[in-house]
Amino acid sequence: MKTINRIITFLLTAILFVTGSFSVFAEEILSATEEETTSSDSENEILKGDADLNGKITAADARMILRIAAKLISVDSYRMTFADYNGDGNITSQDARFVLRLSANLDPYAPETTLPPETTTKPPETTTVLTDENRKYTVETNSLFKTSYARAAVLYDYDNDKILYGKNMHSRMHPASTTKVITAVLGCEYLSADYVLTVGNEQYLVETNTSRAGLRVGQRIKFKEILKCLLAPSGCDAAYTIAVHVARVATGNPNMSAQKALSHFVSMMNTYTKKLGMNDSHFANPDGFPNSNHYTSAYDMTIMTTKAYSFRLIRDIVCEPWVTAYFESGGKISYTNSNETINPYSDRYYPYMVGMKTGSHSQAGQCLVTVAKKHISATNKTKTFVAVVYNCPSKYGRYSDLTSLYNTAFSYFWRQP
Repeated sequence: MKTINRIITFLLTAILFVTGSFSVFAEEILSATEEETTSSDSENEILKGDADLNGKITAADARMILRIAAKLISVDSYRMTFADYNGDGNITSQDARFVLRLSANLDPYAPETTLPPETTTKPPETTTVLTDENRKYTVETNSLFKTSYARAAVLYDYDNDKILYGKNMHSRMHPASTTKVITAVLGCEYLSADYVLTVGNEQYLVETNTSRAGLRVGQRIKFKEILKCLLAPSGCDAAYTIAVHVARVATGNPNMSAQKALSHFVSMMNTYTKKLGMNDSHFANPDGFPNSNHYTSAYDMTIMTTKAYSFRLIRDIVCEPWVTAYFESGGKISYTNSNETINPYSDRYYPYMVGMKTGSHSQAGQCLVTVAKKHISATNKTKTFVAVVYNCPSKYGRYSDLTSLYNTAFSYFWRQP
């Protein structure tokens, strides 16, 4: 009897031991499976949108996705799967937007704050009815605004014709290549978009060590195309060609020498700017090369930037981070805009920037004249501001001051009519 009891006890113990071990083993298997599943899900979540498959979500992925969407490049189906961030089966610019926001640690699914650029419900470019003739540039400064780097600066409420901030705004400044805004405006005043210019021996008058667009004597190009050469890469060669053609058209003398045409154009610059009320300025050339008799002020360039903004030809170019100029004589050249605030892949990108013109040299420091606008959903209105900064010690300084001025403007003054 004792033997039977011992056998039963042994069997029960063995059964409990085996079932207990199996339970622990099963728990370990399940735990490992859950960890593997979690790890796999997490990995897939991280890689979604990683189009270049380098294990990171960056602006480079967004660029690749945009190029896939535009059919500029094709990749294998595996990579396209990861490019399709929103999982709708299509590779579109919306996927690129998600990736850009992810790389900036922003909610990728957040709604857009401005209306799409090309829709039938696009807000008007401006809510103002002011014209150049009745603008007074009334000064009503506000202590909310400040700049830390610029020697001179202005913030102008374009819609309400008020200067909200001014720092040494009538002080004499070297304009550097922001001068090319005036050259562009005079070009728009005298030349049609399809007027064909021939690059001539005025090129031999361009100073050495200047920024150039790569023009060659004998090339023929429409005005709307050479404006790209002037405003995007800041081509001094383009400035000289525009200058001599404007002077010849204005005088009705197509055979005027390049030297005389250039001198006449400079005279036109000074007459035109005085007519606009730019009384702190005098110009000596069409490109902004350093000259003791070539100067302006932040206030004056606010007036000129506002005038430039009235020309569609200029607006269409300065808002583009990349442009391509096409020549009537054959060929094309592509440029990157020197204004980084309109480049979505730049650390200095500002989403509401319309654009305009950079400038820099040793005497002028870093300069930038700009226009920015934002559609305010709460009021269904668009607010537009002009900001000018001169003589900043670095590119960081000029972009930092501009961002500060615009952020304050859009935060505190969007409720204005």
